[in-house]
Amino acid sequence: CPTNLGTGMRASVHIDLPGWTKEGTDKLKARCEELALQPRGTRGESGGQTGITYDISNKHRLGYSEVQLVQTMIDGVNKLYEEDLELQKKIFEFPTIQSTHSLVAKHVTKEKWDKLARHITATAGFTLAKAIACAVEFDNQHCGIY
Repeated sequence: CPTNLGTGMRASVHIDLPGWTKEGTDKLKARCEELALQPRGTRGESGGQTGITYDISNKHRLGYSEVQLVQTMIDGVNKLYEEDLELQKKIFEFPTIQSTHSLVAKHVTKEKWDKLARHITATAGFTLAKAIACAVEFDNQHCGIY
């Protein structure tokens, strides 16, 4: 691939980042830039992102020793993971359901939320929060779950 031309070394790891996924890939890319990292989807450079799993690697390839490149990747991934844990806390807070007359408001109780909110499907990274997003975001939903 032309983007790897002249590569000194690329060290990478696959990591699940549900908190950063919820924040958005643009914010994750910006944070990775600050940490001298490069996020990719698990399908490679041009495969796009699916789910919550990312391929995180060192951004720089030349001009650094192998030890420096690997250490940058390790330190950066550890930092992303710590930040992700904090971001996840926001994900799992019981949401305010704007569509108070919806089926979601009737059936998604705090007790059910606490039991199911952390479940993430393996194939698509789908969550209860994603399923009820319309009822949380809008006040005119009758069903509210999609």
